[in-house]
Amino acid sequence: GEVTEGSVFGAALLFAGTAIGAGMLALPAETASAGFAPSEAALLFCWMFTLVSSLFTLEAVWFISADDKEGEAASADGSFLTMSQASLGPVGEACTATIFWFLLTAICVAYIAEGGHLLAAGARAAGLASCPDQAGSVAFVSVFAAFAVAGTKYVDDANRVFMAGLVASFAGLVAAAAAKVDVSLLARADWTEVWPKGISIGVLSFGAQNIVPTLFSYLGRDPLRTREAVLLGTCFPLAIYSIWELVTLGSVSLESLGANPNQDAFLEKLAGGVGQLGGVVSAFSVFAIASSMAGASVSFVDFWQDGLTSLGLFKDAASTEAGEDT
Repeated sequence: GEVTEGSVFGAALLFAGTAIGAGMLALPAETASAGFAPSEAALLFCWMFTLVSSLFTLEAVWFISADDKEGEAASADGSFLTMSQASLGPVGEACTATIFWFLLTAICVAYIAEGGHLLAAGARAAGLASCPDQAGSVAFVSVFAAFAVAGTKYVDDANRVFMAGLVASFAGLVAAAAAKVDVSLLARADWTEVWPKGISIGVLSFGAQNIVPTLFSYLGRDPLRTREAVLLGTCFPLAIYSIWELVTLGSVSLESLGANPNQDAFLEKLAGGVGQLGGVVSAFSVFAIASSMAGASVSFVDFWQDGLTSLGLFKDAASTEAGEDT
């Protein structure tokens, strides 16, 4: 079918939304022992790792697309299964399929469980006292499955709403802490604490490489536009994380957290007795999980489409991609 060219900005938001999760709230607890400057250096290293690995992924996707002689959509989309089959053969494709199935399933199950819990909690707060978490999970996965199957364009539209909510709630978190920033707290630095906690959580916080093939297809298989989306999509989390580290590590001293600093301890110190912070944290968590699930769900659907196509069970793998009209 005709290839629909999506928005670079929307694609960048999909990448950023996939990367930014509710786990961002725990970032300061993992990096507090290192201090602001070492933590920021670790974030920059992890940002560069993500950018370079994403661009390598894009190059491989583009190579598979350009090498396609028949012009078939399934091959031209160049997903991870197609790339591994072309470069590593059937055994490599089988290994990749196993790894990606486990990875994407684990990610989606985690988001569905937490998203369902938050939805059910909201329903109970609204008066539905008997609403179980399982019902919330069913509603959560049903909505995102519908978006993902409909096409990337629809996921893009929904993700813009989620990202707007994420930015608004994040601004609320920053506003609650900004007035308390003490520059002297930012001077603390212990570079020996960067590894392994600072690097490991940084790599996880930026991870969104799995959505690169989807973005390539969504942007009309244009490598230059996809490169722009990846660059912008990695810079957005870097800015969010850097600001969050600045206001949290500059507002809360390591000594005040006790022997085992954690996310709850940090948020309690930031709140400083201000009750509404809990609501802002919940709102941020909802939008962060929703934006992450948007990217994970469309990536999961693309994975299954490519797998079924490689088995000869699904002949038109691109028919629903990028919100094409059929």
